[in-house]
Amino acid sequence: MKKFIVVIIMILIFIVSITGCINSNKSSVTDEDRVIGTWFVSEVTEENIKNIAYIFLPDKSYEVIVTYKDNNESFKGTWKIEGETIVVTFGLETLIGTYQFSNNDKTLTITDTTTKLDTVLIKQE
Repeated sequence: MKKFIVVIIMILIFIVSITGCINSNKSSVTDEDRVIGTWFVSEVTEENIKNIAYIFLPDKSYEVIVTYKDNNESFKGTWKIEGETIVVTFGLETLIGTYQFSNNDKTLTITDTTTKLDTVLIKQE
């Protein structure tokens, strides 16, 4: 009986040590890391706009590129994550929105806290 208990304890120690090694190799990805990259607006409702791209950079700057049928326009600003919200600033304007990742972090939905309107972004691979 003592041998059986010793064997069980050894198996448990082995399992715990293997699990600890596996978990320690995983990198912890923050929401800020997940935001970084190029995202496209999933549905553009204005007829004369082809697409809208948001490029979030690691230095907390961003650029929005609006592609019209005959030209492009871009806006630059800064962004940051504050708790459960994303704060996007461009010029004197600031947008504060709640955000949610879905579809294995390939979809980012930002809900403007003032207007309650959603912007759904799809990450470019």
